[in-house]
Amino acid sequence: MLMFRVLGSWVRGLYLLGFGAFWVLGTYYIQSATGNPGSTGFIIGGLMMVSGGIVIVRGLAMTKTGYSPLSKESTGWRDDGKPLASDTGFDADAAISRYLQNRPPSAEPLAPMSADPEAAPAAPVRPTFGRKQA
Repeated sequence: MLMFRVLGSWVRGLYLLGFGAFWVLGTYYIQSATGNPGSTGFIIGGLMMVSGGIVIVRGLAMTKTGYSPLSKESTGWRDDGKPLASDTGFDADAAISRYLQNRPPSAEPLAPMSADPEAAPAAPVRPTFGRKQA
């Protein structure tokens, strides 16, 4: 999950840097073509480029965080093959086999369907709407 946050911040930061450069270069081009001095585009582009740099630095700072090791008493994820202290010893397979042996008689499985389609029960006649056909 951290990878997606870091990658997302890098992409957002690069997008802001590019968009800020677009504003700065566009303002420079218009200013040099018309001769009109204008600084609003430079300010907007500069702010976008600075904010993009901040977002990228924040994403880089997220990669430097390490995880703290688990203590010995922790019930967190460990793959050493030993049961955890919080393990209750419940065996699902044994519970299912006990149920199948002691189930009530009303819970018997249905008889299998025959392969002959003529032996299947007929579906009830459904009402029709509109013009009746003979």
